[in-house]
Amino acid sequence: RSTVRLRTAVVGKSDNWNRLGGVEFIPITTRHAATQETAMSHSLRRSLMLDYAGAVYFDDFDKIKMMVDPKNEYSLHLAKGWNRRVARTLVVALNAAAIVVSNDDTTTTQALQASQIIANGGTGFTMAKWRQGMRILANAGVPRDANLTLLLSAFAIEDLMTDAAIISSDYLQLNAIANGTIPQGSRVMGCRVIMISDAVPDATAALTGGTANPILPKTGNIRTCFIYHHDAVGLSIAWDGPAEVDKRPDLMNSWQVMRKGSLGCVRILDEGVVSIDIDESV
Repeated sequence: RSTVRLRTAVVGKSDNWNRLGGVEFIPITTRHAATQETAMSHSLRRSLMLDYAGAVYFDDFDKIKMMVDPKNEYSLHLAKGWNRRVARTLVVALNAAAIVVSNDDTTTTQALQASQIIANGGTGFTMAKWRQGMRILANAGVPRDANLTLLLSAFAIEDLMTDAAIISSDYLQLNAIANGTIPQGSRVMGCRVIMISDAVPDATAALTGGTANPILPKTGNIRTCFIYHHDAVGLSIAWDGPAEVDKRPDLMNSWQVMRKGSLGCVRILDEGVVSIDIDESV
C-alpha cells in the first residue's frame, strides 16, 4: 500500500483519479497583449470497487481437540489472505487496460503502451533490463526519488544473485551473499526492491503443483516484473474491516471467523509504469 497513492473510505461503485497534463509557456512578443490561455489537459482514470470475503468455521468439537483457541490464528491467516488480495489487485492494475473517463462520463480503455514494455528477449532479469526500465521512466519525466518500486519474482532475484553489481560490496552494501538474497525493501538503483513469491495459502496445494494464479503474471515460462512510481497508481479502499468472530446458530452454534473488504486499483499515469518480461526457464 505504501508504494502507491492510497485513498480510503471510498463511497460508491467506482473511484475517479485525476490526471493533469503539463503546461508549455508561450513567449510574449508585444506589450499589453491579450492573455492567451495555456491549456492544461485534464482527464480521469477510474478504479472499480470489487467486494471480497474470506470465512472459516470451527465448532466446539474442534476447539476441545486444540491446544490453543483457534480464533486468533484464523484471524491472522484471514488478514494474510486479505493482504494477498490487495497485492493482487495492485499488480493487476499495473498490467491491465485502465478505464479512461471522458468529460461526458463515457469510458474507454487504455492498455499499457508498447514503449513501456521491455520484451523478455529470451533472457532472465538482467541489470541491462533494469537500466533500460529506469531510462524509460527518466525520459518520460518520472523523478528518480524515493518513490520508485521494483517488483520481482524469486527467479529474478536468483538471476541478480549472479551479477557482480549486486553481490559485490564494491558496488553495494547489500550483503546479498550473506543474506542469500536482496533483502526485502532494500534500495537498489533508486528502487525499493520487493520480491513477491508464488507461495500458495494452503501447503497441501503446494504439494499438488503450486499456485495456478501467481500474483506476478506468468504465462508459460514468461514472467512480468514491474517498475513503477508511487504517483502512477491509485489504490481505492472502500472497506477494510477487521476479522469478525460470531456464532452460527444455523450451523449447530459453530464459530465463524470472517473478514471482508472492498477495493479497486487503476494505473493513473502510464508513463510511470514499466513492465519487464523475463524468461524464467533460462
